[in-house]
Amino acid sequence: MRKTYLLLSTFFCFLASGILMQSCIEQKQKPQAEITSSVIDTTVYLKSDVKSSPSCKIHIEYMYLTPASAEDSLSMLINSEIQKNLFEGKYIGVAPESVSTQMADNYIRSYRTDVLKLYEADVYNGMDEQDIPGWYNYEYDIQANLENGRDSIWNYTVTTFESTGGAHPNTYSKWLNIDAVSGKVLTAEDAFKKEAEKKICDLILQALIEEVNTRMKTDTIRTIDDLRSIGILLESDPYIPENFLLGKGGVSFLYNRYEIAPYASGDFKLTIPYNEIETYLNK
Repeated sequence: MRKTYLLLSTFFCFLASGILMQSCIEQKQKPQAEITSSVIDTTVYLKSDVKSSPSCKIHIEYMYLTPASAEDSLSMLINSEIQKNLFEGKYIGVAPESVSTQMADNYIRSYRTDVLKLYEADVYNGMDEQDIPGWYNYEYDIQANLENGRDSIWNYTVTTFESTGGAHPNTYSKWLNIDAVSGKVLTAEDAFKKEAEKKICDLILQALIEEVNTRMKTDTIRTIDDLRSIGILLESDPYIPENFLLGKGGVSFLYNRYEIAPYASGDFKLTIPYNEIETYLNK
């Protein structure tokens, strides 16, 4: 009797192990959403039928999630949130794979609307081809990146470069943190403890001082007054910017051109390791 009991116990143990192993295999094989890139790379002419006319170079790389299946509503929600929070919400409701094409089409239309009549007037008035102003030539470049950040957070970054013949090109970046479980875009209020704002700003200030010293190859910048003496933080104290990333190695903060310094200073990307900022984060 005891032998039969032992045999049955062994049988059920093997059966349970087999079920658990099969469950693990199925879980591992569960399809996952994929990061997909949609790229537009083209040059269009101001007068579409005249290749000697000024031109506009366009490069757009837009990234999104390809859902694992038709039931993967979370990936669809994340794509929707990305489109809602970028480009002033212009592409809400557009299929993700069509966003880059629509952006290019819209920019080409705008380019010709803004410039074509001026160019035709110059040509009509006898301006030689070699004397046509260079500012008629535009350039439009968008670079996006989607990757895993800290824990269950997607990091999305997009940088827009635009040259329209002014004194200098314009470059602007936008960063998003997306909760991979809920699909929600996280704000600074979600990420940081409200009572810790001053402590976080102190860390940002120290990181900014270190960055400026590195760029200038000096160690003479030590205080906020030193920064202001070279044109940085003239109009504000340190603050938590709209653009931040909860990355794998730390929290990064971005100040675009003009936010805290003149255009010539460029943007500032400052990263604070988690061992310094962890205590100030919401769990």
